Amino acid sequence: MSDNSQSDVDQSSKEQLDAAVNELINSNVFEKARIEARIVWLIKGQVMLAQVREASGSKPFRWLITGSIVPTDHIDSSVAELPRDAARHFCLKWQLGAENVRNLPHEARKAMRHLDLNEMGQQLIHQAETLHDLVSDDSFW
Repeated sequence: MSDNSQSDVDQSSKEQLDAAVNELINSNVFEKARIEARIVWLIKGQVMLAQVREASGSKPFRWLITGSIVPTDHIDSSVAELPRDAARHFCLKWQLGAENVRNLPHEARKAMRHLDLNEMGQQLIHQAETLHDLVSDDSFW
């Protein structure tokens, strides 16, 4: 069941959001400035969609997705106005990512031989399909 109410967000969801925000900070998406984050869509224990931005408000927010069935990822707010549209965009992004992995040139595959590229591509496809199923189900929105 989805939960869009901030007051009903449990401690584990807050901790999951904090961990995902820290991933963005560690990836230099945000500086270690004060960050504002709010959960806008949640299926507890599975997937969370949030809006995240620097507290100064000088930059627009970013959509952040994280959870046990999806990778932690982010996109610019300009690609989607509504949470459901952002989730659809993540599906497309991961499908394209899987296609890019599948079509890597031989030299790139050779340089990344320490990675299981086939598994990586399959995992992206599975995550995109799983999220797509949730996005398509009106009962979650």
